[in-house]
Amino acid sequence: RATVAGLIMVILHDRLHYATEILEDLLADLIRKNMEGRNHPKLLLRRTESVAEKMLTHWFSILLYRFVVECAGEPLFMLCRAIRQQVDKGPIDSYTGEARYSLSEDKLLRQDVEHRTITLRVSNYMDTDHPDFVVRALSCDSVSQVKRKILDVAYTNVPYSVRPHPDEVDIGGNTSLPRHKQSSRSGTPTIPQDGTKYFHLVSSNGDQDQREGTDRSNKMVSEIYLTRLLTTKGTIQKYVDDLFETIFSVVQRGHALPLAVKHMFDFLDHQADIHGITDPEIVHTWKSNCLPLRFWVNLIKNPEFVYDINKSPIVDCYLSVIAQTFMDSCSTAEHKLGKESPSNKLLYAKDIPAYKQWVERYYADISNMQQLNHKDLMAFLAEESFIHQRDFNTQAALSQLYTFVEKYSGQILESLDNNPEAKRQALLQRMVDVCGNLK
Repeated sequence: RATVAGLIMVILHDRLHYATEILEDLLADLIRKNMEGRNHPKLLLRRTESVAEKMLTHWFSILLYRFVVECAGEPLFMLCRAIRQQVDKGPIDSYTGEARYSLSEDKLLRQDVEHRTITLRVSNYMDTDHPDFVVRALSCDSVSQVKRKILDVAYTNVPYSVRPHPDEVDIGGNTSLPRHKQSSRSGTPTIPQDGTKYFHLVSSNGDQDQREGTDRSNKMVSEIYLTRLLTTKGTIQKYVDDLFETIFSVVQRGHALPLAVKHMFDFLDHQADIHGITDPEIVHTWKSNCLPLRFWVNLIKNPEFVYDINKSPIVDCYLSVIAQTFMDSCSTAEHKLGKESPSNKLLYAKDIPAYKQWVERYYADISNMQQLNHKDLMAFLAEESFIHQRDFNTQAALSQLYTFVEKYSGQILESLDNNPEAKRQALLQRMVDVCGNLK
C-alpha cells in the first residue's frame, strides 16, 4: 500500500489537482469507515496502514517543499548545528555514543572524564586560499574524532556526502599518521566480531559492579543527572523555540501559511461536520495526526532528508527527544508526571503547556482565515505542478504501478463493475483495455 501510494503521487506530481481529488476521495472513504467501525475517532490518520494515509504524507511533502526550503529549513538547520556544537564541548565515547552533554539519559556519559581543550593549527595543503585554520579539540578525543572535527572546519560549506571520510585522511606533524580504527582511549576495551579493539572513555569494574552502578545511576538520574540534562536543554532552548514557532505560526519569516495546510484543515473540518462530530478534541487530533505528527516529526527526526549533513547517534538522540516534545505539544491529553516519569518528559514539563497554546492558536488562526475558493486552489496546485514537473520519472513509476494492476486486475474489475459512477464514466471499459494491453 505504501508503494502504491508513492507511485500514484510520482505519476501525478505534475497534475496535483487530480492527485488532490483522489486523495480527498480516499480520505473521505477512510473517515467514513472509521466512523462506521469500532475504532476510536482519535486514532484516525495516526498510522500508515492505508494508501490514503501514505499518500497524504507525500502530498504534504510536495506541497510544503518550498515552505521548508525557504522558511522552516533554516531553524531546523540551526538547531542541528547548535546540537553538534554543544555535544562537541564535552567528551564523547565514540563507540557507545554516550556524551557528557546529552539530552537523553540513555546516551549520557555519567562518569566525569578529565579533559582539557586543545587548540590545533591545521595546515591544509589542498586549499591554497585558506591554507591554515584553527580547530578546537579535547584531550580525550580519539584520533577519528579529531579528524572529524578538522574535516568539519575544513569543509564547512561542502555537503557531507562529498567530504572525505576520517578514515581516508591522515594527520600528523613531521610524519604521517597511519590509518587505523583503534581509538586512543583509556579504559576497558571492547572487541567486536571483526577483531578491531576499541577503548572506552571510562572503565568498568566487573559485571556485578557495573550492574550495581547502573541500578544506582538509574535511581539517581532524576535527582543528579537531570540537572546536567537541564543545563544542556537550556543551551539549545532558543533553537527549539525558533523551530516550533516557525512551524506553528500562520505568518512567519515573511512567508504566509502554505495553502495546502489551509485546504486540508478545512477539508477535515468539513468531514467532521458531515459525520456530526462536535468534540473539538477529535478534530484537533485529526489535524495533529495529518500534519505535525505525519510530516513535521519526520523532518525533525531526520534532518538529513532536507540537508546533506551527518547525523551522528548522539545528535539523533537529541532530535528524538525534541520530536517527542513536539508530539506531546500537539496532544490534547494531560500528562501527569512523577518521580518515575522518563527524564525527557521531565525536561520539557514546564515548556509543553506553552507549546500547546501555540498549537491551539495555530489551529484557531487557520480556521478563522477565509476559506480558499476553488479558483485560488486550482491556481496554487497548477503552480506547484509546474515547479515539480521534472522532479520524477513518471514513466518508470507507471511501469511499476502496472505490475500491481496486473496482479490485482480481477479485484479491480469487479470493484468497477459494482460501482455505478465508474460505469457512468466508462472506467470499467477503459480498465479492461488497460488489462488487455498488459497481456
